[in-house]
Amino acid sequence: MKSSCKVLFSFLAFLLLSIEGAFAAAPEITADAAVIYDPATKVFLYEKNGTKKEYPASMTKIMTAILSFEKATPYDTVKVSRNAADIESTALSGGEWIALGQLRNQMMLISDNGAATAIGETISGNLPRFTDLMNAKAKEIGATHTHFVNANGMPDPDHYSTAEDMAKIAAYAMKNPKFRQLVGTREKQVHYMRPNETVTFGNTNELLYSYPGATGIKTGYTRAAGGCLAGSAIRDGKELIVIVMHSQNTDTRFTEAAKLLDYGFSLEKEGAVKTPVKAPGKKVKKAA
Repeated sequence: MKSSCKVLFSFLAFLLLSIEGAFAAAPEITADAAVIYDPATKVFLYEKNGTKKEYPASMTKIMTAILSFEKATPYDTVKVSRNAADIESTALSGGEWIALGQLRNQMMLISDNGAATAIGETISGNLPRFTDLMNAKAKEIGATHTHFVNANGMPDPDHYSTAEDMAKIAAYAMKNPKFRQLVGTREKQVHYMRPNETVTFGNTNELLYSYPGATGIKTGYTRAAGGCLAGSAIRDGKELIVIVMHSQNTDTRFTEAAKLLDYGFSLEKEGAVKTPVKAPGKKVKKAA
């Protein structure tokens, strides 16, 4: 009897060590904060500083795009202001006219800061009123540790979010088929009304070119924010969202997001999500 108990105990100990070993296989990343999120179950499969406040950089434009779909039509005319044209990292010039839907394509594909500002000004008349809409929408989605002061993600001490919140915002946005189609597009032609010209832009999200099953979503980078990425992919009918914030540089945001997606899909495949894990060796939690 004692011998049988010893064998059973040894087997259980081996099983527990195997499970812990499987969870410990999470990749090492330079990102200061990151999560893997299952939008179907609202479960975070992995977290690293998931609730820590970080600069979201141009992942901010996910919210700007959400409001552009919900508060405007793609045919609204955007008259580019000098304020929008003077912002860092924009292809816009003051006085240009462009349909809002066309400018949204430019904003999301090449992460145009002036385009985000111009869209916000067009929807609300000025940026303070637009950021009020952004913050109200964030709360509605459940992103309660997020505060926006601009439409594009340029650094500001009062402009912040968390990896958890950005995952919730991205998941909400991906429910919109038109948003999903846009962020999954590698290249688009953007037509201007004044001057009458068409420009072709490629998507800055390298996952769309390198990661099988990638579906989006949005890049981000500033010196203050580091490399940021909201990425998503589908494998075996399951879609996961990964958020990487303050990765070492613009390259590591993609390689680390890819590693995290692989890890998340491996957890799904092995059924590890039935035993919730928050970070390697800890427990995951369900989103509010």
